[in-house]
Amino acid sequence: MTKRKNSIKNYLVLVVDIDDDIGRKAGLNTPILGREENIKALIKLGLADPGDSDVNAILGGVKIYDELKSSGKNVEIVTISGDVNVESEECALRLKEQIDFILYLYNPDFIYLVSDGKEDELILKYLESKDVFVWKKRIIVKQSETLESTYYLIQEFIKKTMEEYIPLILSFVGFSLLLYAIFADIGWRIVVGILGLYILSEGLGVRKLLYEKIKKKEEFSIGRIFPISATISLFILIIGLTYSISLIHQIKELNLLIGKFFLHFVNFLTLSLIVLMVGKFIDSVIHSDNEILEIFKKYFFYLICIFIARELIISGGNYLLGNIEFITFVLEIIVYISIIIILSVILFTKSNNKNRAKL
Repeated sequence: MTKRKNSIKNYLVLVVDIDDDIGRKAGLNTPILGREENIKALIKLGLADPGDSDVNAILGGVKIYDELKSSGKNVEIVTISGDVNVESEECALRLKEQIDFILYLYNPDFIYLVSDGKEDELILKYLESKDVFVWKKRIIVKQSETLESTYYLIQEFIKKTMEEYIPLILSFVGFSLLLYAIFADIGWRIVVGILGLYILSEGLGVRKLLYEKIKKKEEFSIGRIFPISATISLFILIIGLTYSISLIHQIKELNLLIGKFFLHFVNFLTLSLIVLMVGKFIDSVIHSDNEILEIFKKYFFYLICIFIARELIISGGNYLLGNIEFITFVLEIIVYISIIIILSVILFTKSNNKNRAKL
């Protein structure tokens, strides 16, 4: 914008009502130009809602106007408003049109931006692109000096919580209930252990450091973990086989021998698979380009499958030993397979839809 080349500096007191209380409560259209019209507007708004903070903002704007006027400044006062949906395109366009009109009409060199809270100051982002110097004046009711700002911060926190943290919380609750449904009391021990590891990683800053390195695709000074975990896993299997066979070598009946072997060997097999999976998981997190959330979902599914396989092996051993009936064993197989199918749909259908959307 081209400035007039003279010694007179133009001042503008700009009062902002971004959520359009003036329009919704007092039925007034903006921009409102001049001191007298702004006083009429604040009286009408005050009668409609005496507790509205925009009344204080307009009064504050009139006070600044009077002070500048009494000091001999060439000053004007204007009130503009947006829309009740402050983050909408309609609100942004309406504010932009009014600001452009006011800048063209008064050609100010200096602007006093008067608002009643942090939201109204969002238009600073637009004014920064104009050739004008802006002072910011926030008018807040004295008996509650931080009310508007606190409300705004709480509103932003709730919004962020709803968008980011609620899905995480719901996922963790669902994960906990699922583990308890499958593994009874031991499920809570698994949940508490995972939660403890997460809290420990947060306290030591490990999770944040790991996430930043993955996000920036920085290299880690660590090699592949999987070969080491595979070696440990094989060692556990050998120990488990040796131990289990040593306990059943005197049993003559085949069904009892297999049943006892299953019950003795199942924990060694589970531990070896978990060690193998942990090594693969660490390698995937460090060396893979996949999103960390997708990696977590995949290996969480593998972990559930390992524990379900453990439960089925125990049930099979108990059936061979005559501890449970055949129908009970079959029902357990059906239930656990159904859980695996449903869980796979829940965990992986959404990511597939996203991939289709990208294509």
